Amino acid sequence: MPGVKLKHLKIHQYRNVRPGTELRFDDGINLVLGQNGSGKTTLLGLISCVASNDLSPLKSEVFDIEYTLDADPFLATFRISNLAAGDDSRGPQEPAFKYDVRLARHDVTAKCTITGTPSETTVFDGSKSHLLPSASPFRVGFLFPNFVDRASPFHAAPPRLLLPDLSRFDESLDAYLAMTGRAPVSQNAGAPAIAKVDIVQTGEHITPRRSTFFPLDTAPLVPLAHKSPAGELWVTPEPDASVNRPGLKFLGDVAALIGFRSATWAPLIRQSKVPPSGGSRSYEVQGSAFTFTRHNGDTIDQDLLSYGQKRLLAFYYYLATAEHFVIADELVNGLHHRWIAACMEAIGDRQAFLTSQNPLLFEYVEFDSIEQVQSCFINCKSELVDGAEQLVWQNMPRDDAERFYRGYEADIESIGDILINRGLW
Repeated sequence: MPGVKLKHLKIHQYRNVRPGTELRFDDGINLVLGQNGSGKTTLLGLISCVASNDLSPLKSEVFDIEYTLDADPFLATFRISNLAAGDDSRGPQEPAFKYDVRLARHDVTAKCTITGTPSETTVFDGSKSHLLPSASPFRVGFLFPNFVDRASPFHAAPPRLLLPDLSRFDESLDAYLAMTGRAPVSQNAGAPAIAKVDIVQTGEHITPRRSTFFPLDTAPLVPLAHKSPAGELWVTPEPDASVNRPGLKFLGDVAALIGFRSATWAPLIRQSKVPPSGGSRSYEVQGSAFTFTRHNGDTIDQDLLSYGQKRLLAFYYYLATAEHFVIADELVNGLHHRWIAACMEAIGDRQAFLTSQNPLLFEYVEFDSIEQVQSCFINCKSELVDGAEQLVWQNMPRDDAERFYRGYEADIESIGDILINRGLW
């Protein structure tokens, strides 16, 4: 199935971002440039919300945003506002949202429109419309399938747009803490939640439920690890070592990059129970534990890894949870240049949004046109307007993109030097 892509984001109102800000994104790598305090992390947090259609972190915020997702063959444009969220006179629990969703298809001319308010939801599909109960955009999956009639060409659109939770890979070790079952430090939008999954096993059939920041390909291995005497599964970095355990390929890849002989994964099972009458077994998992074995036979616990090794492990784990998008803040922090190259290659066909104050990251991105440069680079800066700080985000202007691309074609300077020497970063 083709990947989902975020094509466009327009901000009518959000925090101190300049109203009318409009960004268009490349389907591959998007690089967010700017000095400290220019809102790069704020932008990545907002992207994590809209790319996964999970606006729950914004429930208490005043905002009015518009964005477009391409979930081939469907194109969905959302405009969602919560303009009275900060009005104390309405009461803290009173909803104030409004949204308009326009669905189109690449292969037909029909359109479908879904509008929602706290009182009702209206669906207009082709020549007929119908009313449904109110559906809050602050609940994951508000575009539930029965919005659209089964005979409609848009019936399959909501499931394509109901994506797994999408977090931001942070600039430090929040993702590492979250994946090992510990609370992350950051409270920003898009910060990773503690890794959790509930699993139901009926015979040989294993169903993961209510998962957050947990690789779904790994979830079916939980009962197998539970049966192991040590409660863990072992992998080696050989190319075919994870043939029967594809959910642990990320761990084998990390072991190979760091230079370990093998690694183990243990789901941290908080509870495992079978009803008194027998039947389905359930597992409640919060986080994972990892150990690594050196070539001399010594073992090392995850918390004894170096800072860079922890970030490498956390990023590959993050990729195992991210099917369509990668949102990474300061990806290169603590990573050897060979690991940076491996991480960029591992991103694959996912759409990526990356920041870095280290120009080394940019050397692993290729450019083929001025238009791609415009969509690939997003410039962030802060300006004072009437004594208040305002965040200004924009795609690289055409003239700047042309100057950059001419320097890139000459292949004399590094990409970082091109950006710095031409005043583009």
